[in-house]
Amino acid sequence: MNSSTTIQTKAGEEIAELFGNYISMYIAEHPDVNIGDVENRMREELHEIGRRSLEIALTSSDKQQPAVPCACGGKATYRFRRYAKTITVFGQVSYKRSYHLCSCGRGIAPLDHQMQIEPGQLSRGVVPLLALLGTQTSFDEAKKLVKQLLMLDISDNSIRKATNIMGTVQNGIELQLKGNSCSSAFLKRRERIEKSAPERLYGSMDGVLIPVDNDYYELKIGSWYTVNPVPKRQWPSRYKQRVGQMEALKATAIEYYSDTARAPEFSGLVWGTGCRRLADRAKELIFVADGAKWIWNIVDENFPNAIQILDWYHAVEYLTPIAHALLPEKEEQEKWLYEMKTHLWLSRTKTVIDACLELAQNTRVAKVALEAVTYYSNNLKRMDYVHFRNQGYLIGSGTIESGCKQIGTMRMKRSGAQWTENGAKLVAKARSAWLSGQWESLITHYQQLPLVA
Repeated sequence: MNSSTTIQTKAGEEIAELFGNYISMYIAEHPDVNIGDVENRMREELHEIGRRSLEIALTSSDKQQPAVPCACGGKATYRFRRYAKTITVFGQVSYKRSYHLCSCGRGIAPLDHQMQIEPGQLSRGVVPLLALLGTQTSFDEAKKLVKQLLMLDISDNSIRKATNIMGTVQNGIELQLKGNSCSSAFLKRRERIEKSAPERLYGSMDGVLIPVDNDYYELKIGSWYTVNPVPKRQWPSRYKQRVGQMEALKATAIEYYSDTARAPEFSGLVWGTGCRRLADRAKELIFVADGAKWIWNIVDENFPNAIQILDWYHAVEYLTPIAHALLPEKEEQEKWLYEMKTHLWLSRTKTVIDACLELAQNTRVAKVALEAVTYYSNNLKRMDYVHFRNQGYLIGSGTIESGCKQIGTMRMKRSGAQWTENGAKLVAKARSAWLSGQWESLITHYQQLPLVA
């Protein structure tokens, strides 16, 4: 234990003893209180102590200098000490610091630069906390949570701003990824450093419509993940050997990314995030997705050797409207559906296509039957489910479906939500980082960014 830690420990013990005695007096004066009352009182007192302590610490840390360098190349001379405010995790903090003025007209407060403080704005400690709540629920609801959890009176617009800040940081990280992934020098250097390539890596993409500028806009979401078998003793009852039943496989190490960009621009993000996961070097790269053309165009462009699998659930859902239009009785519908699903399950897709072509002669089912024919014909090579299962591949896109629900539906499509395109993009990126377990590294990156002059 070094000397600074010893001093810190002694000071902490003295403060704890003083505060403990104060709380003991409070309990003695209020015999009817319970532990919850005491905890709330302590939170309020400690919050105020933290606010006041931070004010004293900032003011005391200011080192008055006769002159400091200015960005113009000249010197800014000391004029006076000026008050400033910032919003922290302890509330609004006021402090006094030296103020310098340069002949170019620029005012400089060295303490603000040293401590990375933007006067009048949210502090770097409070921004990630507000943003985290802003990624989880509406800004108005987050405002109420902030009041309860952090004891701060913060506007919903401040929470929006904090969330956008973290989304902007994530966007900056992704831009750097995209730039690095297009650099042959970077990729060669990465190859020397990263010795082991993934044995088997999965990727998925999908889109979800969100309300933007009084219309609906597609938010594109992607994911990278690995898949591990679920031990048989942990298999739930749904894991049975029957047609259409997924194998006992579980997605792990899931990473989400998102953007409101069009497909050609989104392709760069797929490649950049993929390079971070060494997708370009994976011994087996498997993409599982629905039949959207933009998805498979991006896969073909970036990873032409990847194994492509059409999500099983999207494949069979084209059969349901045919059964409903063709047969009046539920029992008959289920019998026909089971027969067609069995053909798909056993990789007899052409048999199903022929059956749908024959049904297309019936005007009642012609439209939905031809839609199924087109869908299966376009994805024929992605529907060899016997081979995929024999290789132990996951054939369901539940991972990306979950991402669309958690990012698109639960956050972006909340009742009454209306976004600008940029606002939707930034909030989705911040939420994607949280769901990917990257929040701490995002905070670290944010804390290291220089103060904007």
